[in-house]
Amino acid sequence: MQSTLPKTMRAVVCTATGPISVMTIQDVPLPRPQPGQVLIKILGFGINRAEMFTRQGHSPGVQFPRIIGIECIGVIAAYPSVAVAPNSARHPIGTRVATCMGGLGRQTPGSYAEYTCVSEANIRPIPATSLSVGTLAALPEMLQTTWGSLVTGLDLRPGESLLVRGATSSIGLCALQLARKLGAVRIGATSRKAERGKMLRDNGADEIFIDSSEIAQDVAQSAKGGFNKVLELVGTTTLLDSLKCTVPRGVVCMTGIQGGSWEMEKFTPMGDLPNRVRLCTYGGGPEDFMALPWEELIRDIEDGKVKIPVREFKLEDIHIIHEILESGGGGAKMVVVVADS
Repeated sequence: MQSTLPKTMRAVVCTATGPISVMTIQDVPLPRPQPGQVLIKILGFGINRAEMFTRQGHSPGVQFPRIIGIECIGVIAAYPSVAVAPNSARHPIGTRVATCMGGLGRQTPGSYAEYTCVSEANIRPIPATSLSVGTLAALPEMLQTTWGSLVTGLDLRPGESLLVRGATSSIGLCALQLARKLGAVRIGATSRKAERGKMLRDNGADEIFIDSSEIAQDVAQSAKGGFNKVLELVGTTTLLDSLKCTVPRGVVCMTGIQGGSWEMEKFTPMGDLPNRVRLCTYGGGPEDFMALPWEELIRDIEDGKVKIPVREFKLEDIHIIHEILESGGGGAKMVVVVADS
């Protein structure tokens, strides 16, 4: 590994599962890349509810203390040895890259830090772009989750209709825009707050449903009735109702757990699943990130075809960030900018 690198780095260490106070900023040894890995100097990372769930103890198998964080953008800083880089590396040292998932922040130390090690097979070079570090940091997990949910989860086709349940989240707002790119002709969105209607329409929604946890009757009485596809981001608390918003042969894909409940008290398939309505879940992995049309979507964002609202923070703000997560978040994607270059 290159000798010019620091021996230590700052990182947010989650000392145990529990409240926000279990996260502390510490100086820790610089991680060393193992065979097949690269060391990334982190420029920025996005914030995800999955990290809150891990900190709270809802991610089985995670051992603590742990540096959490499931995504980042940065610069390749080192390979396992100087000899590896010129001979077999796919990407030169100094290449700006993005990564997400692949055990990051769970099985291996995550992205809430100044450096991290990830599999070289799970990085995507960032194309030349004028987008800021903050905007780029918002993209890996958001685009992977949204694109994967719409394309492989729901198999959304041109001419179909889509309802996004829990649409004011950053994933929801992105889904409204990508659905239009994919050819959806009718896009519905839900929110618990009527004042968020303009934000939803500005991001591509044609119809707004105020969510009281039961909107199936409102959907049925709307001019065009049920939807071909439903993206369920609220989770188990509204899932049964979302199934009722779907036309026969339609699909509901549960991707999020905004409602905070992991399990349903009672589920009777023959009674709760409407006839000929299909249900699936989506939880993306490295293969989904690598299949993403990454460069094309970055161009769309740079050209203003897809708008990504971002709220930037510093590493020292991590407690404030998780307080916002626990209060529900919504709207802009929160990111931490660690370095500009």
